[in-house]
Amino acid sequence: MHHHCWFRTGRRPARTAATSAFDAWFKALSGRGRRCQHAPGRTGPRTGRTATLETPQAPTPLFRNRNYNLLWSSQVLSELGAQISVFALPLLVLALTGSAVQAGAASALSAVTRLVVLVPAGALTDRWDRRRVMLWCELARLPMIIALALALLRDSAGFGLVLLVAMVDGVAAALFAPAEEAVLPQVVDKSQLSTAVAVTAARSYVATLAGPGIGGLLFSAHRALPFLANALTYALSGLLILCTRIKAHRPPSERRSLVHEVGEGVRWIARNPVIRASLLVAVMASICFNALNLIVLAAAERAGVPTGQIGLIGVLTGAGGLAGALLAPRFQRLMTPRTAILVLAWVSTALTPLLATTADALLFGAVLGVVAFLAPTVQTAVVTYQMASTPDRLRGRVSAALGLTGGVAGAAGPLLGGTLVETVGWRGAVLGCTAALLLAGVGAALSPALRSFTQVTGEAPAEPALTPTPATDTPER
Repeated sequence: MHHHCWFRTGRRPARTAATSAFDAWFKALSGRGRRCQHAPGRTGPRTGRTATLETPQAPTPLFRNRNYNLLWSSQVLSELGAQISVFALPLLVLALTGSAVQAGAASALSAVTRLVVLVPAGALTDRWDRRRVMLWCELARLPMIIALALALLRDSAGFGLVLLVAMVDGVAAALFAPAEEAVLPQVVDKSQLSTAVAVTAARSYVATLAGPGIGGLLFSAHRALPFLANALTYALSGLLILCTRIKAHRPPSERRSLVHEVGEGVRWIARNPVIRASLLVAVMASICFNALNLIVLAAAERAGVPTGQIGLIGVLTGAGGLAGALLAPRFQRLMTPRTAILVLAWVSTALTPLLATTADALLFGAVLGVVAFLAPTVQTAVVTYQMASTPDRLRGRVSAALGLTGGVAGAAGPLLGGTLVETVGWRGAVLGCTAALLLAGVGAALSPALRSFTQVTGEAPAEPALTPTPATDTPER
């Protein structure tokens, strides 16, 4: 869901280890840079030398963009560490207290805190320097996670400390997310924004797939190890952010109340027909997909499917999402955003009833994997359009408001799925989600706003009265 301006240094950009590892990937996604071509010039009257005129340079390819690679690499580390802790945290609480209720409360606290803080956090990131916000968020989480690891090494960790760590992590995540999304257009060229958003989505899938396995392995060796690993990833992430050069954000000189500023971002979304229509479809689809995840898990468990096969559902779903994120830039060259939304809606509606045929883990994973494969193309198109069309002064607030909507949908989906399973059974729950997806597809097909959603390069309106720019400012790329 999601900005940055690259600064020229006069030398070839430094490359991180993560950059080298993903060179081939970035080359495939963003293409190689083109050499500057020189037009034939004319001979100067005094020097006798030939003057040349340069055509505009192509943007630096993403795999050579120093600031983008630093930012991307920092968040690969941060998200990987967070996923390691997310997996280890309920295991730790179960080991400390033996209570499944307390384990669930600890896992939910970080997510709930993030949702509560997210909207005011968007307004605050529009007030403050966004690079500093990201840096301080990583540094704020670091001492808390170290304190928990040290307490575990001394066998003195308590449930209260675990809750405090979860709460601090939720606050930091809420502040970090809109700040990162707001700076992304400043570090990549506008023509590369869609690819950058897709690669960001792929980053999340990689962390989700790798984190639990690493967390389980470390936890089995010692309870403190997952949290020490997380502390290391936060420290390295902060260091990479510190090395990233991002143009300082200039908030408007006129300061209003936080409530007014939050409302301004919400009103901007309400006045943008494309964002508003795509958001409604996305919320309905997200609720259904999250509900289906729980429905199929409940169906598999009640049918006595072995635990290892149930895990295959998550693996196939995550693999489908990762592949879809990697290929999203190519798909966007083949279809318009509206077409991508309709393909996702109609294919999901057609495949979902298959989940009601039999409780088979491979079938569940295959269907959800196909849906997850199609989703990143839609997500990339909507987020890219939102980033490109939102005024810089509102980017944090708009990102936070949309993130809150996605978070609520993510929380409501499992609740809806569980309620449907208990009331109408898992087959009835699947058919109910199918009906909701059909409704979303019909709404998307009939929406006048989405009919005009044919490209992702929205233009942010100029607002000179609200965001004066001194003549000495470095222009954004």
